[in-house]
Amino acid sequence: MADPTRASPVATAALVRGVVSATRSEPGESTAALAALLAEADVAAAEVEELLASVQEAQQLTARLRRRATELEALFSTARELVRLQDVTDVLRRLVERAHELMGTDVTYLSEVDDAQGDLRVRYSVGTVTPEFRDLLVPAGYGLASLVANSREPVWVRQYARMADAPHDASIDAAVEREGLVSFLGVPLAVGDEVLGALFACNRFAHDFTPDQVLLLSAFADHAAAVLHSARVLADSATARARAEQAYRELHRHLEATQVASSIHEQLTAAVMSGATVVDLVSTLSDRLGRRVWALDDAARPLGASAGPVRGLPARMLLTGAVRESQRSGHAATIDHDGGRWLVVAILGADRVLGAIVAERGGEDPPDDDVVRPTLERAAHVAALVSFKRDAASALRAERRARALLAVIEGETARNEADLRAEFSAEITACAVVDVQGREGALTAAADAVGDDGIVAVRGEYLIVAWGVPEATDETERMRRVLADRLRQPDIRAVVAVAEGTSLRAAVDRATRDLRLLVPLGITDATVRSDAFAPYHVLTSAAPDAVARFVDEVLGRVREWDSRRGTALVETLAAYFDGGGSRQAAAASLRVHKNTVQQRLERIWTLLEGDWDDAEYRFRVQAAVRLENLRVRLIAGR
Repeated sequence: MADPTRASPVATAALVRGVVSATRSEPGESTAALAALLAEADVAAAEVEELLASVQEAQQLTARLRRRATELEALFSTARELVRLQDVTDVLRRLVERAHELMGTDVTYLSEVDDAQGDLRVRYSVGTVTPEFRDLLVPAGYGLASLVANSREPVWVRQYARMADAPHDASIDAAVEREGLVSFLGVPLAVGDEVLGALFACNRFAHDFTPDQVLLLSAFADHAAAVLHSARVLADSATARARAEQAYRELHRHLEATQVASSIHEQLTAAVMSGATVVDLVSTLSDRLGRRVWALDDAARPLGASAGPVRGLPARMLLTGAVRESQRSGHAATIDHDGGRWLVVAILGADRVLGAIVAERGGEDPPDDDVVRPTLERAAHVAALVSFKRDAASALRAERRARALLAVIEGETARNEADLRAEFSAEITACAVVDVQGREGALTAAADAVGDDGIVAVRGEYLIVAWGVPEATDETERMRRVLADRLRQPDIRAVVAVAEGTSLRAAVDRATRDLRLLVPLGITDATVRSDAFAPYHVLTSAAPDAVARFVDEVLGRVREWDSRRGTALVETLAAYFDGGGSRQAAAASLRVHKNTVQQRLERIWTLLEGDWDDAEYRFRVQAAVRLENLRVRLIAGR
């Protein structure tokens, strides 16, 4: 090597600048200028070659350092975005774009685990040309993705079509072919033991991926995994926070509902202690809940309402079904019908439904179901206590009054009558005998139906009712229908007898005999008046004065007229009936003028109280006349 000291300072400086400049150049760039400088400096050829080799090596190292600096800058940039993680989609998209730029491949894409089976779906891609590849779903166990996910290691293939390490899927192969991809490098997105997806770099030509490329893509994959994991953690945290907040709101609402329900329950309990009825309870509920509330009886009919549908309530069939559902579940049942909504809670006794409470949907700002449902259910318990209290008091009162009634029927003593007046101050106008065949619960049901209008007692298989109302027949029929419904016994029969002017015991006995006649007559479900059997009482009665009473009831005023005036009106009636209703025949039989018979008949019609055009009444008059004539003849023949 020539002695550099012999070179000029200028030449030496130029040589140094040339060497430094050459080492900073990109690999492969020409080194001819440096070689010329070295020749001018009289450097030996062998040394020139060695120096040029060193310069080229320095060029490659410098280029690698530059590339690593760029890669590190990209990775640091991604890391900074990860720290400031706001939009996961934007971070992952830019991460894939940077990986694509640095890898220098034709296509770069990120696939994320799509479901519990481990299927991978392409989420972000750069360089793709077919739309179906941008949303490609790779089933678990197929293709290069399965190798990456199962091995949790980077995997690359020079030619995908010839890959034999994993099964191929026809649809996946077709998508790869349409995209024109040949070589693949895939690295896993893993956190701990979980694989979240995979990052792929692909070329449209056969290519052997270098370790530097594998490391670079793996670094981006680690960042992508961190992004996905952070997003999931944040999502889980947000979900947990939202659930906690929702739970707190639910707890707060539940506590408020409990406080409101407890307040209403205390008010209902206080009302019960002061003697409130079920109707009073539902009135309180309606005021506190801001909606209409009804009380139903055990047959799903509104308490205190007249017969027929009630405005605002669903049909009785729907109510009955909802009461049965509430009875089974022990909670409020819902009726949604024709745009309306109601809550129904059964009032339960020990072995039966006592009734129900029904509340409609509220107004503009009503309490929600968290308040209404528990309130109605608690109110049903309170109503059950009210019903028990009422039933117990009613049962004691009914039993006491029944004893007094039976004592009068069986004894007829002055003391018994005084006891009955103490229990029932109204005047007894009629009695009814009802055939309930000794059914259990008949006395309580009948007492509820009768109320303060009468007294009920059980006598053998019959119910005896002493009425203090003017329309006893109508009231008895109403009570009979209630019994038929509650006892599930449609064939209930009843007979009503007037008790005025005769003893209560006699009226009950007469009605009882009449009730027995209904069976052979085929009458199974009706209420009839005892008066309808008047002509037949004398045929069935064993009482010694039965005939005399019957005749006197029908002909009493006519007989009295004959007795005071010395006329023969009863005799004229007998002749009239014997003559088939002919005035001429009656006149001939009596040996009087026809006009005399006409005058006597007109007087008779004014004295009789019935309707002469009524065939049944004429039959009774005729029967009474014949019995009277029989009595007179028998007396005359003694």
